[in-house]
Amino acid sequence: MPSKLLIMSLMLFSFASVADVALTQADLLGTWQIDKESLQSDGSKSRNLNSTWTFKNDGTMEGISQDSDAHARTENLRATLNYSIEDGKLNKQAAPGRSKMESCVAVEKEGNKMLLHCQSLYFFMTKK
Repeated sequence: MPSKLLIMSLMLFSFASVADVALTQADLLGTWQIDKESLQSDGSKSRNLNSTWTFKNDGTMEGISQDSDAHARTENLRATLNYSIEDGKLNKQAAPGRSKMESCVAVEKEGNKMLLHCQSLYFFMTKK
């Protein structure tokens, strides 16, 4: 009987340790540098980005990306998207001009660093 209790405790502890961080609008407000994006939560196989997301109090976020590729169509890309916080998760427009929203969860948040998981991508972010 004690071994079953120990196993149950370990299972509950392991689930608690991977719980997402509940976000508030106050957590997001301001400008975040996207350090890299990855399909993996550990950051392996990542792609470095030169992008920022600025979350505003009016429920909009402005994304700015600069492309250093000499063959890129545009050097700068700027988009404004709508966002909201619901049940501790970020819900943001998937693309400008579209009504589809995507839900993102903060996997980790410590100080000015955050790991945000949106659909299939992980964003490694630093608040400026």
